[in-house]
Amino acid sequence: MGLAAEIPAQELKALFEEEGSRIFGCRGLVRRLLGFWLTAKHDSAGLREVLTERFKGITIGDLKHRVLVPTVNYSTGLGQFFKTPHHPSFERDHRMKIVDVALATAAAPVYFPLARNDRGVFADGGLVGNAPGLFGLHEVKTFLAPDQAALIRVLAIGTMTIGATIRGDASLDRGFGKWRGGLFDLVISAQESSVDYMLRQSLGRNYFQIDDKATPDQSKDVKALDRVSIGATNTLKDRGIHAAQRALGDPLFQPFRAHQAGAPIFYHGPNKNVLEATC
Repeated sequence: MGLAAEIPAQELKALFEEEGSRIFGCRGLVRRLLGFWLTAKHDSAGLREVLTERFKGITIGDLKHRVLVPTVNYSTGLGQFFKTPHHPSFERDHRMKIVDVALATAAAPVYFPLARNDRGVFADGGLVGNAPGLFGLHEVKTFLAPDQAALIRVLAIGTMTIGATIRGDASLDRGFGKWRGGLFDLVISAQESSVDYMLRQSLGRNYFQIDDKATPDQSKDVKALDRVSIGATNTLKDRGIHAAQRALGDPLFQPFRAHQAGAPIFYHGPNKNVLEATC
């Protein structure tokens, strides 16, 4: 959503580097006493503050490029996708504040509290679409270019997710106390690998993923999704630079790099640029 608001990527990167301790601030004594049992590991107040400072009152309708943001609506038990009004039927989401949508899609179970807004109670979009490439493919085929032989390319930029695995001598009888955050880690890592496989099968050379694998030593820095440390920051930055260099040298990446996106069509909201037909 930051990129769609045309905030430079360098500035978005700086948010994580400079505000990580605010975003992932532990709850102190209460957190140590209750652990993962009764409360989320982090309060969402820090995240809300950082988002509000950067996005203020910007809405989805203010975005200049199309977005599809996955969440899970815990009020209905269904996946829900907040979208820019790039189709005539998308009439409501453009009024949503970016801050509220971001809190909804970031409400990772165990890590952050659930997020409530005027559309319901929401949990992390990673539960339904941590690797949302298939949703993007569906969006094009269903809403943007239905019944057309459109050339579709999907560029996936990963987050160096460490595959959740079990040690050979680990107990197989696991209650919540043993699973803790590992259950969420397993959901997103299994989902990412499955989506990656299906997109490679469906799109072939028109699918490209930019991601990197941590070494065993580096995985200790980044295995925890919420770890804020010099080691974790340096590992993510260094491996990100390496992944970028590898992509820039790959001829399969050149069509993605050379692509010039056309101006999006919006049917509602402040960036509406299509006149409705009248009888």
